[in-house]
Amino acid sequence: MPGVSWQGDPPPAAPEIRQRLQAHVRHLAETIGPRNLSFYPALEATVEYLQGQLESCGYQVNRLSFKAEGALFHNLETDSGPGPSVVVGAHYDSVLDCPGANDNASGVAAVLELARLLAGVEGVRFVLFPNEEPPFYRTEEMGSVRYVRQLSPFEVRFMVCLETVGYYVCEPDSQRAPFPGVPDVGDFVAFVGNSMSAPLVQRLVGRWRERVAFPSLGVAATDFSESFLLEAGMGMSDHASFWAAGIPAVMVTDMVFYRYDHYHELSDTWEKLTYEPFARMVEGLALTLRGELEGESPGDDTHQS
Repeated sequence: MPGVSWQGDPPPAAPEIRQRLQAHVRHLAETIGPRNLSFYPALEATVEYLQGQLESCGYQVNRLSFKAEGALFHNLETDSGPGPSVVVGAHYDSVLDCPGANDNASGVAAVLELARLLAGVEGVRFVLFPNEEPPFYRTEEMGSVRYVRQLSPFEVRFMVCLETVGYYVCEPDSQRAPFPGVPDVGDFVAFVGNSMSAPLVQRLVGRWRERVAFPSLGVAATDFSESFLLEAGMGMSDHASFWAAGIPAVMVTDMVFYRYDHYHELSDTWEKLTYEPFARMVEGLALTLRGELEGESPGDDTHQS
């Protein structure tokens, strides 16, 4: 990976970003609570909340609805205008009766804040998916699978998936390692891609390390076999739906269950997250994506659906 991961005393996050992220996570995980087919009214309340938040940032929001198990589900998509676009997305459902604060209210909150920070930037589309969790996980009824199917005739440069991004700690041995080269301190954000997406991971990590004072890890299937990454759980989210369609995609994550002990537990509640570094990570990702969107025109990474 290009560059060197940042080390040193962190600069403070903008208080308003930290406050907004916490408010979004708390609303989704506590006020609304579990969000899935078994808690369908809560899932519908989530859709209303997310659409309202995106519209308040000035976006036109499209509801791309589909039926599964006799219920109606909605992918939410902002209008990016004509031309190639980068898809920035996250799933908004939670597993079983779990509050789903880090998995994945944190990813949704990050998408909402990125939408606010990047309002007016051309070529980016924000998408929020249902049905990433069971009983739809790795089925044809995942929201991201349905979304990828209807992309034509849009052009997609690549996809960025925000998955479990709200927990960063500086204590020794706070990070478990699914493969060699992972630090033992869980203070970094990881960018993960398959072999097709390796140039994208390298470019984003390079941009990040040029401008963001936040530790980072880049992982792509140039360093490990693709099957090894999948076995390690690095394909367990909506970016895999884009990989399957031949679209470059990267998962941005805090490494999920390799760091966060409350993954898929009833204890995954809003106050467990670390909002100060979470906010700094989102600020950094906004800078990185803005540089990518404004600094380059679509090139070899453009995918025509």
